[in-house]
Amino acid sequence: MGAPSDCQLGDKVMCVQLHGDASFSGQGVVMESFGLSNLPHFTSGGTVHLVVDIGYTTPASQARSSLYCSDIGKMINAPILHVNGDHPEEVVKAMNIAFKYRQYFRKDIIVDLLVYRRWYLDLPSLTSPLMYEKIAARKTVPQLYEEKLIADETLTPEDINAVRTQYRAQLDTALSQVPSYKPLKAPMLEAQWAGMVWPESSEAIKNPDTGVERDLLERVGKASVRIPEGFEIHPKLQRHVKNRLASLESGKGVDWATAEAMAFGTLLLEGNDVRISGQDVGRGTFSQRHAMLVDQRDERTVVPLNDMLDGAGKIELANSSLSEMGVLGFEYGASWERPELLPIWEAQFGDFFNGAQIIIDTFVSSSETKWLKQSGIVMLLPHGLDGAGPEHSSSRLERFLQLTNDRYDGVDPVNINIHVVFPTTPAQYFHLLRRQMKRNYRKPLVVAAPKGLLRLSAAASSLSEFEPGSSFQPVLSDSVRNESTAKRVIILSGKIYYDLIKERKERGLVDLVSFVRLEELAPFPFEELQSALENYSPEALKEVVYLQEEPRNQGAWTHVRDRIDWVLQNMDLDVKVSVRGRKESALPAPGVGKLYKEQQARVIESAFEGL
Repeated sequence: MGAPSDCQLGDKVMCVQLHGDASFSGQGVVMESFGLSNLPHFTSGGTVHLVVDIGYTTPASQARSSLYCSDIGKMINAPILHVNGDHPEEVVKAMNIAFKYRQYFRKDIIVDLLVYRRWYLDLPSLTSPLMYEKIAARKTVPQLYEEKLIADETLTPEDINAVRTQYRAQLDTALSQVPSYKPLKAPMLEAQWAGMVWPESSEAIKNPDTGVERDLLERVGKASVRIPEGFEIHPKLQRHVKNRLASLESGKGVDWATAEAMAFGTLLLEGNDVRISGQDVGRGTFSQRHAMLVDQRDERTVVPLNDMLDGAGKIELANSSLSEMGVLGFEYGASWERPELLPIWEAQFGDFFNGAQIIIDTFVSSSETKWLKQSGIVMLLPHGLDGAGPEHSSSRLERFLQLTNDRYDGVDPVNINIHVVFPTTPAQYFHLLRRQMKRNYRKPLVVAAPKGLLRLSAAASSLSEFEPGSSFQPVLSDSVRNESTAKRVIILSGKIYYDLIKERKERGLVDLVSFVRLEELAPFPFEELQSALENYSPEALKEVVYLQEEPRNQGAWTHVRDRIDWVLQNMDLDVKVSVRGRKESALPAPGVGKLYKEQQARVIESAFEGL
């Protein structure tokens, strides 16, 4: 029986997963993965699931609501084969059926292996005495199979003893080689990863020149909104196209989505691939991206960066199900595959990453240390208090900063595990995306992505900020040169900067208050911050403030506090940084719009108190 001719996916690689019965029915990631199993951009061409019923001490009646742990496979109509593990030949038959089914139909199939666990480190008889009384009296699988083979006259007792003796000799030989065994070097940077390195100095993690020639930027930007002949876009997108072309023509007012499109397009022309996944990523959560267009008459789609740019690389827009753990896990796995791929997961709102916390804790933050695995995964987490309530405001920067191994003593760590950034301009975001691919190593990147800045004219960039000689800047000094007159220096991150410069102007305090933006929070930019602060007079540095719109027990404050103090001490200044912001809270933001506005007004007011 041959496979259908149109089934190509999965011809060379087969996914086989081994599960325990308790986790198979109890862990939500299994259900999320089933939900992805037949979706475009996510299917692996079918998976063989081998579920081992190990007879855990928790009775099945207290571990699941279904008769069999494998019943969850019914959600995708996966065939389920139940087989008794005491009969090895039946197990082989079941696995042969499973492999043939997967190869022909390219669908998931489950083999539920009904077995038990004989040996424990603890005493299972404490909680399951009757079951383990039966297990202790039961013959083992080898004993049962030996008796069968002898009864069938397939083997004699002497034959069986010879096999056992030979196998034990192999084990003894292997054990004797343990003292002289030398593990192979980590294979991470071989094969498709050849050319990548482990950073060996602090200079290696500095920011490379990621600028691009203007004519190429214009070419990519125009191609990103070029509409095929006879293709009818939504009427409201006419303005999107018009604004992008106008900003490219004038060289001013480049917004966030245009910067992103230029980053993606230039990377494609350089031979890299881009994959961005999440719900509605083609359009963008806030209807800002529109990297995928839909014909309003027949719903056919076009991806202009692929169809109109003709780059060596391709962009894949994987509109996903509303899954966090499953999708982020999939993208993280893709990031291990090859360094020429820029893998991006975008949450609809930053706090949605909570549903993928296990992937972040177990893999994203620690795989390099545990398994010597590099990853260039990018997590776009829309962040910013704007009155939308506690569930749509915070990407919980404090959690990611706590997960970093970033130093607080002025040393720029070469082996930092993740980069955490809070960019405030489209140009900064452009350079961050290109930096991910221009370096000769890979690090996970967590971006506190904007919401309110996506179309804010004050936050727009000029094309000159994308050209050769430019790069991502971990620290941005005040756009107003008031170093000699300033009486207060405020260090901050994020969109509140634009509220503050507007308020400063209205209050007539442009000469007295200066703002310094921390765009990269980890690794902390000690040198860059000190260079920015050294421009100010001693009078201005008598009071150094860190201001954030997040509550004081959240956001970046607890991370930056000691690091800013180290910089000040290194400058021989007898001053410690103080904080301005919302008081400690159990919520990221209030759920009432009026209360949010009152709190935000107090935060902004605190920046100018006493002046």
